[in-house]
This record gives sequence, structure tokens and C-alpha cells, in this order.
Amino acid sequence: MKITKIFITIVLTLTSIISYTQSKNTFYAETQAGYEYNYFRSPKEIRTGGTILNEDDLISSSFYQDIELNYRYRYKWSKNRIRVSANPFSRIFYENSNDSYWSLHTNVKYDYKFNRKTSLLTEVRFIRMNREGLGGDQDVLINPLGYTSYGGSLGLQLVPLINNEFTVEGFYNFRNFDAFGVRDLQYNEFGVQLSSVQTFRVNKLKHKLGITAYAKKRRYDTFNASDIEPDGERDWDYLKGTLYYRLPFSKQFEVKPNFIYYVRIDNSTNRSGFNQYGPGIALKYDNDKTKIKGTFSFITRNYTDIEARNTDGLIGEELQYEYANFQLNGAHKIRNGFSVTATLFSKVRSTNYSDIDARSFRNYRNQYAGIGVLWEF
Repeated sequence: MKITKIFITIVLTLTSIISYTQSKNTFYAETQAGYEYNYFRSPKEIRTGGTILNEDDLISSSFYQDIELNYRYRYKWSKNRIRVSANPFSRIFYENSNDSYWSLHTNVKYDYKFNRKTSLLTEVRFIRMNREGLGGDQDVLINPLGYTSYGGSLGLQLVPLINNEFTVEGFYNFRNFDAFGVRDLQYNEFGVQLSSVQTFRVNKLKHKLGITAYAKKRRYDTFNASDIEPDGERDWDYLKGTLYYRLPFSKQFEVKPNFIYYVRIDNSTNRSGFNQYGPGIALKYDNDKTKIKGTFSFITRNYTDIEARNTDGLIGEELQYEYANFQLNGAHKIRNGFSVTATLFSKVRSTNYSDIDARSFRNYRNQYAGIGVLWEF
């Protein structure tokens, strides 16, 4: 009888522990083959040293092969939850293999639920982008593409109203760009971000009205291995707000229109500030076999202190960009965790800056499309 009681006690204890702990692993591997046009986002024409280079000299395009892995782990016990993710990615170019690159995104999140209305949120993250540009001494792309970044955030998630979720977080990020030409560049940034989402039901479907915003300060340091150009600092402030509405038409299909407003304030030279705004829309379709996600936005950026130029000189207008961005991702399950996938991407920048002697501020078009296979485990 005593042994039976002990056994029952052990079983009940283990059952209690299991009921308060949950773990989940998800993993997928995907490969896609496709073609990318103008992956360095170069203009079509530049004059340098009295010689005009056209798009055949400037624009790099290639067939590519993508390889991507994604691992996620979640563990819950009592009021605690920890989530870990790792996402390595590589794009291999066939025509220009030296331009191939890889990246690694990792993060760890820990949440603690004080009560039904208050939770603690923490996150640490690390990113490595291993990509080379054309270098600081080339005709195009004077900025570095490779970098190492890490950061973290700490905040609270609250339920101040019925069906409302409010989040406030402080964050810090550091990024060190790979050296390019004679320059080395890095920045520190810190700030606060807010999110408020109101949920309500219409015809048994969940609608959401949300706003996200952040304010941050970013400080750049530049280091030069040349006596011609001195070291420098940049002190920029950023403000960004996004208003969106999640509109479901059914349990499988929804659209999410949004509007963003984005400001950069240049505290160091009063030169690089801008105002950016524009509408966008996202769509999502998800049933048992097919998933489709798409986004489109049209963004206008107005610089406050940089005048636009043509080849003859200043044109009496402030520099302006217009971005048309589009992306569509789809996956259709075949069997046993296998899916066929497809991606379309397009980014087109138009500008009133048309000086063919300039390397920056120019028009460009970058587009790619691919099809592939996804394995889910």
C-alpha cells in the first residue's frame, strides 16, 4: 500500500509538471532558384573621368540559388516562456559567384506573465550579414553591405482596456559595418517603441486596429585609413509611426491596409534629414494547403536640406525619392511536409536627381523571381 501511494504521488507530480510545461520545435529547409536583376541597385548611367558607363558596365544580374534554414524552439512552464530562433540564409549567384552572400539571424526571447494583464518582455538578438559590395573606390555602391549587429530590448505588455494589447519597450542596437575602401563605419542606437492593438469581432471574424511607433537616436562613427578624409560622426534622430487595420473577409483571407510616417533629423550637419510617408497594403491567404502573402507600398521621401541636380547643376528643388515596393510569397503543400514555393520581388526608386556624374541619389530598379521547394519537419 505504501509503495502504491508513493507511485501515485510520483505520477500526480509528473502530471502536474507536464501540465505546466510545454515545449515545441519547428524546423524547415527551403531552396529556391531564380533570377535577380540589378542586385547592387545601380543607376543605368554614370560619367566618370570623362567616360560614360552605361548599364552593361554598371548593372550586375544573375541566376541564383537560395538556401534557407529556419529553426524555432519554444518552452513554457508556469508563468514563463522562452523562444529561440535561428535563420541562416545564403544566395549563390551563378554568373558572378564572388557576389554571393550569406546571413545569420538569431534571437532569444523570454517572457514572464505577472498576471492576466501584465507581462515582462525581453529579447537579445544577433545578425551577421556576410556580403561584399563594389568597394569604396568603385563607381557605384559606395556604402558597405556586410555587417555584424547585436542588440536587445526590455519592456512590458499590458491589457489596459478590454480586447486591447499595449506594449512599451526600450531597445539598444550596435552595428559594425565591414570595412570598405579606406573607410570603416559603425553605429550605436537606442530608443523606445510602442504598440497598441484593439481587437473586436464583426460577424464572428477578428478585426484589429493598431498603431506602432518608435523614437530612437543613432550615432555613427567613421574611421578612415587616409589622411585626405578625416574621421567623422553623425548624430541622427528617427521618429516613425504606422497605422494599420486588419480586415478579414473570411477565416482564410484578410487584407491589412496601412499608412506610415517616418522622419529623420540630422543633428550633426543639418543635411541628411528627411520626411517619408505613404500608404501600403498587405494580404494573406491561408488554408490547409496553400499560403499566400503579399505586400505593396508607395512611399515618398522628401529631403529637407539636399537640393536635387541634373547634369547641368541644381534644379531649384529639394531631393525627392518615390519608392514602389512589391513582394509576393506563396507555398502549396504537396505531401508529407513538402511544398512548392514561389517568390516575386520588385523595388523601383524614382528621383528628381539625374546628374550622371553622381554615384548616389539616383534612380534604380531591383527585381527578382524564384521557385523552389520547402521541407517542414
